[in-house]
Amino acid sequence: MPAFSELVIDSQVDELARARGWLTEHAHAAAIEERMLQEMNLVLSEACANVIRHAYKGQAGQPIELHITIDDEKVVLQIRDQGIPFDAEAYHPPDHDEPHEGGYGVFIIQSLMDEVNYDTSTGVGTTLRMVKYRNGATRPHSTT
Repeated sequence: MPAFSELVIDSQVDELARARGWLTEHAHAAAIEERMLQEMNLVLSEACANVIRHAYKGQAGQPIELHITIDDEKVVLQIRDQGIPFDAEAYHPPDHDEPHEGGYGVFIIQSLMDEVNYDTSTGVGTTLRMVKYRNGATRPHSTT
């Protein structure tokens, strides 16, 4: 039976450590390997920082809903906000020939997760659904 947990954090950078602690607790309980956990903690931090910066424009006091489901095959991590929807069509990957500050969050998320899906169909906010397969098999990445 899959393990499932939810956590709601405030849209403040200070809350990212609490979110990582929550993820780590559930990953350890499910015997997730350390490298996979490190990658997922990085992805969680980047995704939540993007919500704070872009969806909520830095405004504290807004909810970020986290959901995790872990089974024998995969870990599914969902992040839901009520802010400005993510525009996947407007996203352009960073140019690695001309490094600059910022703009790497989505790239990191897509690089480290096996499946990535941004759902803005409700018209308010975004649900980011990310999947990491436990067997190390890679799956095609998606951004829709």
